[in-house]
Amino acid sequence: MTRLLHFFSLFGSLSTLLCCALPVTLVTLGMGASFASLTSTFPQITWLTLHKDALFMGTGLVLIISFILMQYASKQPCPVEPGKKEACQSSRTPSKWIFWISICIYIVGLSFSYIIPRFIYGITS
Repeated sequence: MTRLLHFFSLFGSLSTLLCCALPVTLVTLGMGASFASLTSTFPQITWLTLHKDALFMGTGLVLIISFILMQYASKQPCPVEPGKKEACQSSRTPSKWIFWISICIYIVGLSFSYIIPRFIYGITS
């Protein structure tokens, strides 16, 4: 269950990065034509951008739930059976790495989508 939730948190974070950070980065670097080509090849990026508020809220909720479950699992002992014990101990570190990478990606997407435009365009809504 926790691995599945970590997967969804990483997937959600990557989708926030694709919808918001990638377009801004490409246009800022003068690669508007590349972005136009990308959106014509993958029109789903436009759908993600249109629904970015729900995307960010859903991803944030999944990340919060993932963090709570990760904290709960870290306090639980691993099973006594040798195979299950090794699997439990070896999966804790990658799960933490995936979670924190997801958080970093989410923050980058959040910054490009909501924080940086307020400074560039002076949006005060």
